[in-house]
Amino acid sequence: MRTLLTLDDAADVPTVQEDIPPEDQLWVAALTTSLFVLAVQRQYPEGASRGEIIRFVAELRAALPAGTSVDARATEEMITSVVDAKRREEIPYEVAAESVMEVLQYLLDPAKIGTDELEAALARAIAFAEEHGLDAHLKVKESYGSQS
Repeated sequence: MRTLLTLDDAADVPTVQEDIPPEDQLWVAALTTSLFVLAVQRQYPEGASRGEIIRFVAELRAALPAGTSVDARATEEMITSVVDAKRREEIPYEVAAESVMEVLQYLLDPAKIGTDELEAALARAIAFAEEHGLDAHLKVKESYGSQS
C-alpha cells in the first residue's frame, strides 16, 4: 500500500484483477477503503459543503500529471458519501478505484504529510477495517508489517 501511495501514474502499478493473488484481494480492498474513508475524514473533520468538495476535486485534478484525469463527478460523489452517508450513489468499480487511488495519493503523499503520519494513517486504516468488519482476516502482521 505504501508503494501504491508513492508511485507516479506512469509506473507499472499492480491491479487487483491482474497482479494481486485472489486470497489477498479482500484485504487490499478493505485497506484501501479504510484509508479512503480516514483520509477524507482527516481532510474534512467537521464535514464539508458541496462547494468545498467540488473545489477539492478541482485542485486534485489540477495537480495530476499531464495526460492523467479522474472522473470529477464520481470523485465528488465518493467523497460526499464519506462526508454525508445519505448522499451515496452507485459508481462503477473501475471509476471508483481510479478516483480512490488519486485521492489517496493526493491526501496521503508522504512528501506532504511525512512518513510518520503516513505510518499512523496505515495503522488506523487497518484498525478501522477490522473494527468495521471490512475484512475479518485482515491482520496487522500480514498487511502492515510486510511493508506492502
